[in-house]
Amino acid sequence: MNGLTLGSFERTSMKIAYGWLVLAVFSLVFAGIFALLVALARTPVIEEMLPLGRDYIYVALVGHVVLAVVIWFLAFEGFLWVFSTTALMKKKVFSPALGWVSVLLSGCGMALVVISAVFGLGNAELANYVPVLLTPVFYVGLVLFASGIIFNLVNSFATLFSGTREGRLPVITFGMAASGIGVGVALACFALSGWFQYSTGKMFLDFERLFWGGGHILQFANTMAMIAVWLYLSFLVFKKEPLPPVVSKALYALFLVFIIPSPVIYFLHDTSTQAYKESFTWLMQWGIGPSTTIFMLAAALTIVAGRRPWADPAFSSLVLSISIFLMGGLIGVGIGGVNTIIPAHYHCVIGAVTIAFMGLFYEILPVFGKTVWSKRLAAIQPYLYSLGIVLFAVGLFIAGGHGVARKTYGGEQNLDTTAKFIAMSIMGIGGLVAISGGIAFVLNAMLSLFGRTEPASADAAVASEN
Repeated sequence: MNGLTLGSFERTSMKIAYGWLVLAVFSLVFAGIFALLVALARTPVIEEMLPLGRDYIYVALVGHVVLAVVIWFLAFEGFLWVFSTTALMKKKVFSPALGWVSVLLSGCGMALVVISAVFGLGNAELANYVPVLLTPVFYVGLVLFASGIIFNLVNSFATLFSGTREGRLPVITFGMAASGIGVGVALACFALSGWFQYSTGKMFLDFERLFWGGGHILQFANTMAMIAVWLYLSFLVFKKEPLPPVVSKALYALFLVFIIPSPVIYFLHDTSTQAYKESFTWLMQWGIGPSTTIFMLAAALTIVAGRRPWADPAFSSLVLSISIFLMGGLIGVGIGGVNTIIPAHYHCVIGAVTIAFMGLFYEILPVFGKTVWSKRLAAIQPYLYSLGIVLFAVGLFIAGGHGVARKTYGGEQNLDTTAKFIAMSIMGIGGLVAISGGIAFVLNAMLSLFGRTEPASADAAVASEN
């Protein structure tokens, strides 16, 4: 299996990719601040000491979710789209101007989202997948960020199909292209939902219905990107991929079988109907599981058969990401009713994506001539963050089993039994541990990204050519 050297990353393409990476890390800075406020607001005793009003906690929740689940994921995927179509393909970015415009638009959009949440410019609407603040500043921020993502996708696909390529299409590039298609379909779903609501004469958008369908498709895209990182980390650690390239590409194609037809649902069911919601739920339940399970099993077998360098963040992030994603899937089986078992499930799933992305970050720094600021902190951080996610999810799972409702804070949680109190205390401790792990990552990432630049090592392989 041949590798591409760091010298294959053309300078302008590298700078654009670096811009997306910086944007992704900055999103975690603010996501962590809002996460701390939300975790404290759900922790017994501490929540009574907070000087913030109850309404602002919901604003902080919106800021945290949008930054941690939407912007962080899509910004890091923005980096992966550039990286996989340039460095891995030995190509230059199709349009440098379009590349920079995409970074600038998304950066401005993120800034407006942060400003809206910091100053509480609008009331919180806790819609699933993409909660919003009811203010034009926030709306413009979302639109600008999405515009940057669209331009990046257009540029990345233009790069992929332009000119000629050497050898077969790398699996990582194929996987990220599939993820890009998923994001494109999700954005189309948002547009269709908005259009059909508008065409029926509604004066106000129902954000729950607006983001429901596309939000489900975004989970496909995020999962495919996470799997691409699993494959990459497996290659870095074990010098081989868990599956033959043709099998991996077939499994990615299976994801697309469920993704591409999804906009048809808008022509079959009104967005106000339960059938609309259940159709997208069905797609995600049956579309994500089969391919992901095979990838997980293959990666697990590779891990068991290979060496296990537990201090290497590439290895630990791979193992922890797979384990916590599996945990999230098992918790999802136990969902019943509207309680905190639901956030226990999705915090494991999105936590697994974050762990994978964090692990890849440490390995990708040499591409930019950077070194990890603290290798010791990098070795510890994945375990710290993962422990926090596990405790957080376990606390929410137990609390949900005792009837604690989701999306409630402070006194509204009705922690009237010892079991509820203990469970939410575990959740609070887990949240603080996870936030500590996030802070450790952001600190290390910032000092690494903006630290001293060193000549890139020509010996470091950055991808498989298969």
